[in-house]
Amino acid sequence: MYTNLWYVAEESGRLGEQPLRVRMLGRDFVLFRGRDGSVACLSDVCPHRGSSLAPGRCDDDGTISCPFHGWKFDAAGHCRRIPSQADPERDIPPGAKVDSYPVEERYGFIWVFLGDTPERALPIPDIPEYDDPDWRGQHYSDTWHANLHWSKMTDLDHVHLPVVHGIDFGGDNPNRPPEHHVEYLDNGFSTVIRGHTPPAARSFKEYKGKRSPVVSRLAFFVPGFTLRGQVEFAGEGTGMFNLFYELSTPIDEEHTKMYYLFFRNFFMEPENDAMHVQRNLRNVFQDKANAESIMPRRAPDLDDWPVLQLDREDLVMSAYWQEMRKLRNAGCQIDRLALDLLDANGDYRVIPSPGRRADSENWVFAAVPRLPASEEFADEADQASSGAYFGT
Repeated sequence: MYTNLWYVAEESGRLGEQPLRVRMLGRDFVLFRGRDGSVACLSDVCPHRGSSLAPGRCDDDGTISCPFHGWKFDAAGHCRRIPSQADPERDIPPGAKVDSYPVEERYGFIWVFLGDTPERALPIPDIPEYDDPDWRGQHYSDTWHANLHWSKMTDLDHVHLPVVHGIDFGGDNPNRPPEHHVEYLDNGFSTVIRGHTPPAARSFKEYKGKRSPVVSRLAFFVPGFTLRGQVEFAGEGTGMFNLFYELSTPIDEEHTKMYYLFFRNFFMEPENDAMHVQRNLRNVFQDKANAESIMPRRAPDLDDWPVLQLDREDLVMSAYWQEMRKLRNAGCQIDRLALDLLDANGDYRVIPSPGRRADSENWVFAAVPRLPASEEFADEADQASSGAYFGT
């Protein structure tokens, strides 16, 4: 799992007047709204007794009150009141603070930057279709019993299309993907491949029984582990596009929260919504079944990858692992073995926030251990501009 990235914490509509606990990167966080409707995200561990803040109360002054002793924390994580003190607003010890993380609300999601260097963050990916009246969209979310990498593998693997989804590649061997390449982007990569839709997949009578060539376009963006997929419905040249975004947030080493946006620019009537979602979910559920069956439950380290890799068939997956190596080399990867040992010994750690760089003293809970950045990254980071060290 990786720090210093934007992740989707929750759908915006699920956060109302009450605080909401969410789990990401194996740690607990609390989301709450201020008086102006803005969202705050704090580490969900009170520095006083380690209680969860989420069962507490959102107050009119924009703070959240701990349900145990009533300590009040603002959106920046600073304690503003300790009711039991002689002077509740002033008698506040230096360690009375919790980590606070940058938040953005976009595209119906609450995005949280989980890390301490937001000024060097890769930006949240654009989803231009979200507010475009020429596109109609629906959303869906689910929890998979699969780690983050297994959850992404099921969609980044072209070779599974004929076997799992019935989309073959034509030619003498319809299971063999045609020549394709990967184009590297500032924050991920993209690829294009051609295939054929199966006649059985046709849901509209004017296309039923027809077999058409399709162009599948995939783009992967590291922030939010965002996958964008686009297929031209009923074949190339129709101008009718089925498009999806898959955003993945690791809950822990064995579970991933999956968020989806499904878009189309054809058959825009609301009565077609259910059919459109159903068609997309059929593929999602097929991928979920595969992801949840992969062993080991926890993904191995990049250098201990135990399975076979085929150069042509696994071209896209190789690009994905290259992006993961960049994160590891940048010092973003959590040292899970060290963290497991700390957790087992009762030494709770939190995801470090930007506040720790401004004030490194008096934090009750230390930061999670991370694998050290590579020497090459350490040399480049001194001269890098915003986000440049994640580039290609």
